[in-house]
Amino acid sequence: MKKNKRGDALKSQLSRNIRQFRVNSGLSQEELAEKAGISVPYLGAIERGEKWPGPATMGEIANSLGVEPHDLLRPENASSREVRKVVDKLAKDISALVGESIKMLNNIARDSGGPGKKKDD
Repeated sequence: MKKNKRGDALKSQLSRNIRQFRVNSGLSQEELAEKAGISVPYLGAIERGEKWPGPATMGEIANSLGVEPHDLLRPENASSREVRKVVDKLAKDISALVGESIKMLNNIARDSGGPGKKKDD
């Protein structure tokens, strides 16, 4: 029997995307399987590229992940990886700035005696 390289590549892409969308959504395999109405072992087999879900199941998985079914088959390209890296870096930078701002506000509040303290005239 001849191997279908395109089919294998598509199945591999599907399995990677489902897992990535699931992880990004903060869902466990158990939670996604329950939402999609499939068994955990079946979802695990799909994520490992061992099983190919039918159209209805693919639709349920996509719906449970909040994406369109075609997104499950979309290859990740370099630009989306680059965008993700930039967004992650910006999120870290913003988080650090928020932390620094909170420290500064706490210092100002402490130095001024805190809220509600009356200054002597």
